[in-house]
Amino acid sequence: MLICTEFVRCVFHVLFCFGMVYAQYDHCLLPTGCHRDDCCFNTVAKTGPVCDPIPGCAASFRPDCCRNARPVYTDYGIMYGYAILLDDPYGYHDHGSRYLEIWRGVPYARPPTRANSLRFRRPVPPVRSQEKYDATYFRASCAQPVASPGAQFSTWATSPHEWDKRINFRQPEKLQTNTSEDCLYLNIYALNETDSTGGGLLPGQARKLPILVFFDGMNHLTGTANRYPGHILAQLGMVVIIVNYRLGPFGYLATESKYMRQAQLPETDNSAFGNYGLWDQVRALEFIKENARKFFGDPNQITVVGHGSAAADLSVHLLSRYSGLRKPPLFNRAILLSGSDQMEGGFTRHSEESVIYAKELARQVGCDLSKADNMMACLRSRSDVEIATAAAETRIHRPNWLTRPWSPTVDGDFIQNEPSTLWKLGKFAAIPVIGGLTADDSAVHALASLFRLQDSKINEELQHVFKQRPNMIPIPKADFAGFSEDAISGGFTQMVRHDFAKDPIAMTKTLLFEYTDWSNSSDSYKRWSMYLQAWTDRLLGSGLIQTLRYLSNGTPSNFPRQNLTQMYVFAYRSPADPWARLLGAYGSSQLQYIFGIPRLTRLQQPDVFQQEWRENLNLEPPDFQYISLDRNITDYMLYFISNFVKSGNATPMPVRNLTWDTYRRDNRTYLWLNLTSGYIQSRSHQPQLEQLGLGAGFDLRQNYKAYHYAYWKRLYPIQLTWLPRFTPPMPTPPYVVDYGTATISLSGILVLLCILTLGVLLLYCRKRRLLKK
Repeated sequence: MLICTEFVRCVFHVLFCFGMVYAQYDHCLLPTGCHRDDCCFNTVAKTGPVCDPIPGCAASFRPDCCRNARPVYTDYGIMYGYAILLDDPYGYHDHGSRYLEIWRGVPYARPPTRANSLRFRRPVPPVRSQEKYDATYFRASCAQPVASPGAQFSTWATSPHEWDKRINFRQPEKLQTNTSEDCLYLNIYALNETDSTGGGLLPGQARKLPILVFFDGMNHLTGTANRYPGHILAQLGMVVIIVNYRLGPFGYLATESKYMRQAQLPETDNSAFGNYGLWDQVRALEFIKENARKFFGDPNQITVVGHGSAAADLSVHLLSRYSGLRKPPLFNRAILLSGSDQMEGGFTRHSEESVIYAKELARQVGCDLSKADNMMACLRSRSDVEIATAAAETRIHRPNWLTRPWSPTVDGDFIQNEPSTLWKLGKFAAIPVIGGLTADDSAVHALASLFRLQDSKINEELQHVFKQRPNMIPIPKADFAGFSEDAISGGFTQMVRHDFAKDPIAMTKTLLFEYTDWSNSSDSYKRWSMYLQAWTDRLLGSGLIQTLRYLSNGTPSNFPRQNLTQMYVFAYRSPADPWARLLGAYGSSQLQYIFGIPRLTRLQQPDVFQQEWRENLNLEPPDFQYISLDRNITDYMLYFISNFVKSGNATPMPVRNLTWDTYRRDNRTYLWLNLTSGYIQSRSHQPQLEQLGLGAGFDLRQNYKAYHYAYWKRLYPIQLTWLPRFTPPMPTPPYVVDYGTATISLSGILVLLCILTLGVLLLYCRKRRLLKK
């Protein structure tokens, strides 16, 4: 009887274990990064230091495809990601395999949501845990304004943010609209190499890898970590980490002046001190520094890269005692892509701005503005969708502010003084910094501005620019030839009216004069190209150049004088890119080469290519097939970035006989980045290329747009205050002419009557004198 009982118990135990194992297989997750999506993943802990084949999966699918990443033990959970075997052109090792380990949606802070009362609060570390955490899929992007699914072209074409989302790194629509306050997550890509025997680490791979941390943002209002695949950069021997942080009012709303914050008053339910997006970035860097070694990273070699408004945030971090000036600092190198603190919207320049923006936001969502506590309680109770939508409609309404609603504020704590003052005093981190932009960086702003004119003739011009596609966004026609002078003039007039110019007509003429190629003023395409440059110079270039000058001129207070600043201008336009003809070297064009996108599309059939992009990268495939020239510029950009991340020197070896010089006060040198169809041919056709604004190949140049930048920084703000000096150039209405004629006639009659009256008085007086005699 006892033997039977033990036998039954044993059988039951075996069946129970079998059931547990297969139950886990039943809940198998499909990792979106696996090749052709033919692998499965489960969270069963593996034996050995490196990922092992998942039982039941490798036998059914392609060998060596289905793998688990190493479980990473953090204070906030055991992170289970996935690994993919690399079969790309960067090659194999003779005696081993190369795996890319990916962890998606790793939490670095608690959700700053309305539900847990952390909205408009500094980030808090996640709850400590030793539970298994599924890090195989993206979490939501941070709350931001998004166009509704299936929105008509005409409804979103006025927004530069929507254009940016639809040109490069396009996410499927369901991911674009997947936003939430619960968004403080990061995505990690790390290279792992194994030997051919036991899955152990190769001896050379025991070293710690440098870390690249990427932040994205546009006008501090939109951005996401989920658009950017780190697969190629990680294969160059870096740990690539892409971070979400709070945007719009969730990240930058402030209701208190810097003086109250300098008094170190505690933050209460009735106030918001702002800069929460900056604090999120600090918290993410703290998490990365704490856990770097667990992901093969070196905590003492962290390079931060910011794009757009995130680059403005990184400029502020260079000035802050909580990040760049921290001891030890949270990062060691910085790259400012298309942004800086001195650009328009880089930070809030006037002390009263942030409070006015907060009240404007509260008014739009129907909150009571009479008392601060009522207003803040109301804002904390509204849904994230309500606030994000209203944030996009908040506008400046003060003359000469030249700023944007949601941006870092001078709080006396994180930012202790005006950034320009801190730069001049040398209170910034003395680290290597690269700053640069594309030649037509703000092209989407320029394009959206024409759609906002709502002019029938200009709308007709715009309709002829695009080729309509069923269920897809329109793309520009290959024969695009520019816009009329009326369209460009209307765009400039709208710009200065938005800035409350007192004489918008005169200022429009000034801008047309400033940005007209007088050697060929009738060329419509050249006219449009100059319009793109005007927007880029105003919104970005004039501010970026100011920050680089501060970096190169200043003497850091905590280090001896050493200039570690470099500048670039990215001017490459892919011959295959349909958007290049319309938008030139537009803002996000450089990112596709920095992230190695052309290398992700090589040697793939169109059907496989489309499927893998949607399923494995969570991106829509590009509108065109990359060509060899695209892959060449990609290799150069990867070379510059990887060298800088690893050593702080982007060109340890000359590139095309060039060594990237520093940006200095005496020469203001920058690296011109462009490729044409043939280097020898480009040299022989240099004059023609220069006329098109393209340049030839790589080159070291000086004083980039110094004249135009001086106009935007020195003259434009003054011109806004100038009163009209001449009669407006318009026809005089007929009723005004009649009124003038009548006025002149009556005036003549009155003069005659006065003369007659005076004559009668003189005669009367003379007669009186004669009678007295």
